[in-house]
Amino acid sequence: MPGHLLPARHDRRADGYRAARDLFAGPDRPDAIFCLSDPLAIGAMRAAFDAGLRVPADVAVIGVGDIEEGRYSRPTLSTVAVDTRFLAREAVARLATRIGQPDAAVAEVVAPHTVLPRESTEVAVS
Repeated sequence: MPGHLLPARHDRRADGYRAARDLFAGPDRPDAIFCLSDPLAIGAMRAAFDAGLRVPADVAVIGVGDIEEGRYSRPTLSTVAVDTRFLAREAVARLATRIGQPDAAVAEVVAPHTVLPRESTEVAVS
């Protein structure tokens, strides 16, 4: 839903909290939230708690980054782990290509990644 796509100014817990709080205040409360980063997702989980919602029973939450804090949060945070070394290599390669060939076609690159289901989406793996 277009109204459920909210920007976060920064990659901080407080920004995730504010965005999720706004989602929960709307007429169509989501039953799941996908956050661009784990810190945003941790903020979203806190907003859910403060709104009287249970994660994951009322709203599932997942982030991106697999930060250590997510493994110890309560509930533990489901996340998408991305191969950051691959991203760095590709970014440098794409930049070098663009500098050498300014008219080169835009390339779409999919980074290797792994979904790590944990308690915040009701699928915990040990």
